[in-house]
Amino acid sequence: MKNKPKDIISKEHQARGLEALSAGMAPLVKKLLGDKGLAEIDILANWTTIAGEELAQHSLPQKIEFKTGTRNGGTLYLLVASGAFAVEIQHKTPLLIEKINTFFGYQAVAKIKIVQNDAFIHTKPSPNVDDKSKKKLVTADEQNYIDMVTKDVRHPQLQECLRRLGESIFKNNN
Repeated sequence: MKNKPKDIISKEHQARGLEALSAGMAPLVKKLLGDKGLAEIDILANWTTIAGEELAQHSLPQKIEFKTGTRNGGTLYLLVASGAFAVEIQHKTPLLIEKINTFFGYQAVAKIKIVQNDAFIHTKPSPNVDDKSKKKLVTADEQNYIDMVTKDVRHPQLQECLRRLGESIFKNNN
């Protein structure tokens, strides 16, 4: 009888092959979004693709609320930077809902509620703007927490979206 070779690498250290990015992000997202599921992270990560460059610069999905026990026909709460873009988005709501549902592949969103909030404007500051002159949205402790929770996100746009979302959550809860 031949002796079987012993495993050199323990089972816990063996590579499991390729995994979806969402598998590794689930714990991080759960910390930020609670038990709401991964619909929010999908829409955050792909918001520019879904909404288009111009609308994405002035809006940010905050959350999707579903009726208890369902994952379709939800309400998307959309943060909008200004009243002008709120009107623009209101006119484009049917098209935006269609794009979101096409992205998800099912009727995930039935309506959009617009929430005006100028705290997250995406415009790049001019070179003359001093970082100290920027309005502080959160305390130093809250910013440290947001940085700690988002530090392992490798996708820069997703990381920035999550940071802005965290700042918005802290600002709205103060």
